[in-house]
Amino acid sequence: MDPIKFQVNGIQCSVGSEVSSTTTLLDYLRNILELRGTKYMCLEGGCGACIVTATKGHGEVPQGVNSCMVSVTSCQDWDITTIEKIGNRLEGYHPLQKTLAEQNGSQCGYCSPGWVMAMYSLLKTKQMTMLEIEQSFGSNICRCTGYRPILEAFKKFASDAPDPHILPDIEDLKLCDKTGEICLKRNCEDSDWCFVSDSDMHDVNGIKSIKLCDDRYWYRVETIKDIFAIWRASGDQSYMLVAGNTGKGAFPILEYPKVLIDISGVSELKGYSIDQNLIIGAGNTLTEAINFFTAMSTHEDFEYLNVLNDHIKQVAHIPVRNLGTVAGNLMLKNKSNGFPSDIYLIFETVGAQLTIVSAPDDSKIITMQDFLKEDMTGKIILNILLPPLNASHKITTYKIMPRSQSAHAIVHAGFNYKLNEAGVVVDSRIVYGGLSQVFTRAWKTEAYLRGKALFRNETLQGALKVLNAELVVTEALPAPPVEYRRQIALSLFYKGLLSVCPQKILKSRYYSGAIKIHETRPVSDGKQVFTTNPTVWPLNKPFPKLDALIQCAGETKYTEDVPSLPGEVYAVFVLSTVARGKIDSIDASKALRQNGVIAFYSVADIPGQNTFTPPISIVHPKNEELLCDGEVKFFNQPIGIIVAESQKLAEKAATMVEVKYINVKAPEIDIREAITDSAKVTLAGSFEATKVGSDVFKIIKGANTIYGQYNFPMETLVCVTLPTEEGLLVYPSSQFIDSVQRTISRLLNLEQNRVDVFVRRLGGGFGFKISRATQVCGACSLVAFKLNRPCRFIQPLTHNMRAIGKRTPCASNFEMGVNAKGEIQYINHDLYDDNGYIYNEPIVDFGIELYSNVFKNQAWTHKSYNTVTDTPSNSWVRSPGSVEHIAMAENIMEQIAYELNLDPLEVRLSNLDREKHSSIQEMLNTLKSESQYDERKVAVDQFNSENRWKKRGLRYSFLRWSPVGPIYFNVTMSVFRDDGTVAITHGGVEMGQGINTKAIQICAYLLKIPVEKIIIKPNDTMIAPNSCFTGGSITSHNIGIGVRRCCEQLLARLEPVRSKLNDPTWEELIQAAYESDIDLQVNGFVNTADFQAYDVYGITLAEVEIDVLTGEWEIIRVDLIEDVGRSINPELDVGQVEGAFIFGVGYWTTERLVYDKSNGELLTDRTWDYWLPQARDIPQDFRIYFRQGSFSTDVILGAKGTGEPATCMGIVIPFAMRAAIAAAREEAGIPKTQWFQIDGPYTVDKIAYFCKNKLEDFKFY
Repeated sequence: MDPIKFQVNGIQCSVGSEVSSTTTLLDYLRNILELRGTKYMCLEGGCGACIVTATKGHGEVPQGVNSCMVSVTSCQDWDITTIEKIGNRLEGYHPLQKTLAEQNGSQCGYCSPGWVMAMYSLLKTKQMTMLEIEQSFGSNICRCTGYRPILEAFKKFASDAPDPHILPDIEDLKLCDKTGEICLKRNCEDSDWCFVSDSDMHDVNGIKSIKLCDDRYWYRVETIKDIFAIWRASGDQSYMLVAGNTGKGAFPILEYPKVLIDISGVSELKGYSIDQNLIIGAGNTLTEAINFFTAMSTHEDFEYLNVLNDHIKQVAHIPVRNLGTVAGNLMLKNKSNGFPSDIYLIFETVGAQLTIVSAPDDSKIITMQDFLKEDMTGKIILNILLPPLNASHKITTYKIMPRSQSAHAIVHAGFNYKLNEAGVVVDSRIVYGGLSQVFTRAWKTEAYLRGKALFRNETLQGALKVLNAELVVTEALPAPPVEYRRQIALSLFYKGLLSVCPQKILKSRYYSGAIKIHETRPVSDGKQVFTTNPTVWPLNKPFPKLDALIQCAGETKYTEDVPSLPGEVYAVFVLSTVARGKIDSIDASKALRQNGVIAFYSVADIPGQNTFTPPISIVHPKNEELLCDGEVKFFNQPIGIIVAESQKLAEKAATMVEVKYINVKAPEIDIREAITDSAKVTLAGSFEATKVGSDVFKIIKGANTIYGQYNFPMETLVCVTLPTEEGLLVYPSSQFIDSVQRTISRLLNLEQNRVDVFVRRLGGGFGFKISRATQVCGACSLVAFKLNRPCRFIQPLTHNMRAIGKRTPCASNFEMGVNAKGEIQYINHDLYDDNGYIYNEPIVDFGIELYSNVFKNQAWTHKSYNTVTDTPSNSWVRSPGSVEHIAMAENIMEQIAYELNLDPLEVRLSNLDREKHSSIQEMLNTLKSESQYDERKVAVDQFNSENRWKKRGLRYSFLRWSPVGPIYFNVTMSVFRDDGTVAITHGGVEMGQGINTKAIQICAYLLKIPVEKIIIKPNDTMIAPNSCFTGGSITSHNIGIGVRRCCEQLLARLEPVRSKLNDPTWEELIQAAYESDIDLQVNGFVNTADFQAYDVYGITLAEVEIDVLTGEWEIIRVDLIEDVGRSINPELDVGQVEGAFIFGVGYWTTERLVYDKSNGELLTDRTWDYWLPQARDIPQDFRIYFRQGSFSTDVILGAKGTGEPATCMGIVIPFAMRAAIAAAREEAGIPKTQWFQIDGPYTVDKIAYFCKNKLEDFKFY
């Protein structure tokens, strides 16, 4: 056996037959080296939590890579750096870590190491401008912050920053004059070409071979001949050529083939050369290809490589491009012609060809079209031949994505027109992807254009007709509908022509159609306006979370960072494959025969009650099954638990359990259909009108439907349970540890005092971990209990999304009469909340009082209903219940405005309840002034009049949000006698909201001691038994009440001692108190009697721009004012407001759930096709204002909740989008008064579709 050798943080490591084919670098770092600062979530390169820096060989440039994508056996000669190495408590922290913490760029902290390592890697690669930095984070997701503070932190290291933070090793970089990248060559040839010579490659050491522990064979080869030698010996029936292995992000791999051949060291597949063509080695990474193209683009026949480079930079993101190869991307297209390969598209656009090697001395050159049909078994792509194309070729490419970065194409296209001097088409290539598996070239349209003057309206219209007739677009869920993709294909054809049309021909109003909307995005900016009162500091003082720095250093510990335990096992749910039916039989024998699979458990193995919800209460009126009891309720319901020696083996074994079903029925999964069945609908609450008006100018009827949203915390649902001498010790990722304890007690028939539950912090929650985490904790504890071994239950992202409920879909129907000013005279409004298969959490009740938002409710007759569908039980998601009720009320105001052709702001003001909600008018006056609303409204109208194919919208939304939720918390404070330091424990859970920092501020303020003397200890069920869940944006208040009570008790005890001393220091006072036998531990208890009622008000003004042809969008500016009371910590609360708002923006724009309605299966179940907003999707200009002079109650020191309310204002973005769409529709002859209904998120396909473009309007002049 030949071990694979590499370094991690300067320490030599090696692996061999002890690892399996599924062991990734991430697995090795976390599980073998116990370097758990590197995090994970999606395990497919889509979240960025796992990024590390790798130098792949001597003298190479350090690069960021997704460690979850890299097979550890691919790391030969790598030098890997993790978050632990770049800065830590012992050696000092890195400036990146410190700056990110100082800028409040870390909330829950789980994603922070990945962000730091991504930026660290970038700075090792090149000097960067602020814009380049912002453009470089398609690799990373943050669900907490809203991205602005992260970008602000990292832009301080830009070369053009106002006061740049310069790192010593950045100053020393030597950059290549051609590419701008780091140059590691000692001698640079005075040549236009940079060739890769044999001496640049690894020394040839022959074939390395390893038999892996899962009976796979790993080979590392140095030559193409080596590959064929392996095939001759082992056959080519079951093999995989491995370079970057990033393809598993598109097509997940559950089980690898028998033979794995690492070709990353094959020099013949690397580099580039030139004859007539530019010849690029197929084994080059996409990053290397970009660098080669940049160097070559200075040659006049290869200037078009700049166009290709711009497109390649839209493929995935930088760490994936650092791994993924040109050939790897093309092979995905070969194996699955429907794969939206951008590399195939751009190569076909320019007429590239491939060299295919089928034997050491046998190769052939084929076209890209022929490659699609080529059987590549036992063959290798050697290189790509790119032809020289002079200036007569007009080339442009497009990629339409659901967000601005890091997503596969919905539709993409490439156009290459060869024109003579008169503008007549000599030849052309029109290439598409994303339409169907069979259609990639518009041959008939190319033929039609030949010999015609390209920039004539007649030519354009004729070509559109031919193209429309020859397009083959097929349904392919979860892709957008056929009609949209057809429309986009035609629009891109027009857009491509606009981009190459001489400006002297093009009418000025049409020019905007040529512009790629995301390419015009400038460096983002932001402003945060609030007041602070230094006389009460540290109360009301703005500063970052106190543990932000150790979060940014990867030193904070989360649930799955518990070190590996002796004898531990891994567990995974087995999921049903029908939505409705009865389990006839379960056969786990095939799975159990797998080496390393330990056990299978079903409902019959549960010793206690089959439920993962606590005893019946107001919060949980019913029991929910842990495992299916025989009657399947929804698609992918957990029906069993498989246990194995590794996570990957458990996941594989779970798919091998064979289940037979009877009485299978089609499910009903749509709220719109469910509400027609009275048996599925129950009344939750109602409000009758008290004053109905008679001035009815118009009667308006309508219906709105919104759908689900996945919480998407960066830390997945996870639990570690180990047996103890008393019973069980449970480490859950849970917002509700009392529920975990009670559930396990009921499930296992184990007394509660034998179950200890411990939580230090969560990597985000957003309601997901209130009740849904308990299912995982119950299953994990069942396994540990049955086997008497530690169990680690790590729920895969796909299981989270498939088996667990989400935000409640919601439908409303209404009829109303309004007067000429849009004031509601009467309204009958029915709202239906989709609870999933069971009504078991009172989500609708959390927002029912907000049914009219800030508007006069005397004329409202409102009913809220609970509805059930054949889907997982829906649960808490940030601002549950309130998002739905506020959205429906705000939508009604918008519809009134459109149907009466009124200003939506004036309609809102006509309906505003000024007696109850006078704060809104005051805040509106502030926001109108700060936002320059009147001037911008004129500017938007002018922009729309000057541009046919770009439109802008400017809209307001109003907010009233009220806290609600149960309260039961213990707070314990201990003071230590020698130095007077203070430790606090409490029943709340820190998950990014800053509850611990605020508790320390309150304590320091009341005790009049420095915040540095106070720490918060972890929470467990012994310290804080019977605690309520952390959620609803009120737990920080409630813990603050408890801290206050502790401080008041302590000060009362200390007062007699203080009175005997002469102005003692705190330390002297504590020592004297101890010597006087005074108890220095106090407890504060908080319950329902401490509930503080208040309203949070907010107003948001948003300006957006849409591309009428494609549906793409940019948020130009957002001004948001919120009443946060007197904030305990304005800096933390700004972060909460920004993060909550972007959470809402995602709900209303990119986060689309697609189901197969025939069987209820969720099709968008991972980062590949469920898209959160990213750093380039936030407002270009993001301004936050806190209302001045506001104060809630003295009990909570004047503060108000901030974690959830702004989520409800995310709806302002679709309102602004609708205004822009309406402007486009008006140009198509549709009056603005004609209401158009858009349900669910305003995705790019819906935006483009509802613009209602007409082909006859596609013109040059």
